[in-house]
Amino acid sequence: EGTFYVWASAAHLPPSISDGMSFFKQALDRKVIAVPGEFFDVDPGKRRLGRPSRFRKHLRFSFGPPMAKIDEALARIEKLVSEAD
Repeated sequence: EGTFYVWASAAHLPPSISDGMSFFKQALDRKVIAVPGEFFDVDPGKRRLGRPSRFRKHLRFSFGPPMAKIDEALARIEKLVSEAD
């Protein structure tokens, strides 16, 4: 009846998926959605002056779907990580 989110770092994953956007794109190819952390990084007034997002190595996962879907997604993520270079 609710949603649970996990905020995770991709920094220690294989290089091809060690940032939020790369992981997002490769997971999407496997029909899994993980939201890149940089989507949650607000920069009011554009004070960072072109510096990259401090959350570029992070992802947000939702654990709101039914358990069978979560199990399927976790198996796909496990395969993604094991096949990454």
